[in-house]
Amino acid sequence: MRGPEVQSARFPTAHCSMCDKVVLTYIALNEAGTELRRCVDCDGAISERLEWIGADEVEELGYRFGAPAEKRSGGCGGGGCGSCSR
Repeated sequence: MRGPEVQSARFPTAHCSMCDKVVLTYIALNEAGTELRRCVDCDGAISERLEWIGADEVEELGYRFGAPAEKRSGGCGGGGCGSCSR
């Protein structure tokens, strides 16, 4: 169950051209201290307009809240291959 702070929060999303999908975004700083918007999946630069969405919509994009899922032994999707980004 999500806490009330997550349920009422809004999350920044945008289309990532590298991932070719709508993703969550974060802010990074460049060497000059300027804020840059980045994709949480590939760290690529985001230049598209942000859309702020709620927790239910974030989950519809494939993200989840809470403790990480249990890792299975090996194979993609189980966290054993090292290539999973979520």
